[in-house]
Amino acid sequence: MTEIIKLLVVIAVIIFLIRKKWNLGYIILLSTLLLGLLFESNPKEIGINFVRAIMDPVTIRLTGIIVLVYILGGVLRRVGSLRDLVDSLRGLVKDYRLILAFIPALLGLIPMPAGAIFSAPMVKEVGDRVVLTPEEGAFANYWFRHIWEFVWPLFPGIILFAGILKVEIQEVILVQFPLTIATVIVGFIWEYKNLRKDTTLINKKDILFNLKKLFFGIWPILLIIILVLGTKTDLLFSFAIVILSLIFLNINKLNLNMLREIIRNDVDLNVVILIISIMFFKRMLQVSGGVEIIPEAFAKLGIHPFIVLFIIPFFIATMTGLGTAALGIGLPVLLPIIIVQGETNLYYAMLAFTGSFSGVMISPMHLCLVVTKNYFKADMVKIYKMLFLSLIIISLSALVLVIVRT
Repeated sequence: MTEIIKLLVVIAVIIFLIRKKWNLGYIILLSTLLLGLLFESNPKEIGINFVRAIMDPVTIRLTGIIVLVYILGGVLRRVGSLRDLVDSLRGLVKDYRLILAFIPALLGLIPMPAGAIFSAPMVKEVGDRVVLTPEEGAFANYWFRHIWEFVWPLFPGIILFAGILKVEIQEVILVQFPLTIATVIVGFIWEYKNLRKDTTLINKKDILFNLKKLFFGIWPILLIIILVLGTKTDLLFSFAIVILSLIFLNINKLNLNMLREIIRNDVDLNVVILIISIMFFKRMLQVSGGVEIIPEAFAKLGIHPFIVLFIIPFFIATMTGLGTAALGIGLPVLLPIIIVQGETNLYYAMLAFTGSFSGVMISPMHLCLVVTKNYFKADMVKIYKMLFLSLIIISLSALVLVIVRT
């Protein structure tokens, strides 16, 4: 239990500093140093792990993707694609709240780290027109980005989940599909309860014009989806191809000085620091061995199996910000509860998956959350206030499903 207490101290420090509105990158960096000291790493070991975290190919690739997403957003804004996209959608859809949900949900089908940053520029474009607060825009972008987590078969978490349980992905989807429906409903309830109504009249004569305008605004996004999902092109190369295509097709609008300006003004260096800090934290967490003891410690507490099923993946996910880590570490330990009389109870497993989902969604290590917060310049505490109630409803929905179906 000593290791659990140490991890709880680290979480408490993170929460305290978030409430004090410290820079998130510095919070995570400081928490990483505290983690290393609590698990008795000496300064030399901490320094070595910091360098290895920076030099890790995953960190370099992730940083490259984030930088390209920022550049893409800047290019789309300069050539008018974002304006065309939003204008056309506003001409085709009466209620902007549907557009706020549609954009991140569509782009949420692309499995990518920190994927919420991809839809953020478009959501912000919509939000700025109807004067949303930074927190409202951030929450809409973040929440609807993740509505597919329970069912989309291309997500690593779903693949790992089915693999550990030794069941077909289709079986997992059938059981967990109601939770995706619940997630969508919760998102819409939040929108229609908290965001003011601002509908536009649809002129039927302009529908064809707006569809054409929509295509010209959305083709770069569609091309990325086709490259990543259709031809399996690497995400980094997909973004590079689309950016180069946009530059080539808009050579009259984009000169070298403008490209320099995009790199200088649109790329947020704080996010780069944040990514490095998070990757450093995850490396120190792995090296310390703190996460591996979590399942064993909770399993010994003698609490109700349903709570164990939820809390172990939740705790690991909160610490790591990774659903794959929560499921990969926690699920094998939970198999004695999940397998009943030789049969895998997918509803019990679903409760564990929901714990992982909820933990990831509130984790300050979750890249989607932190890049969204930074992009919208939102208050993290206010985002959390919106998230907590929504996640409680999803978690209770999973619990009700387990009770009704077993």
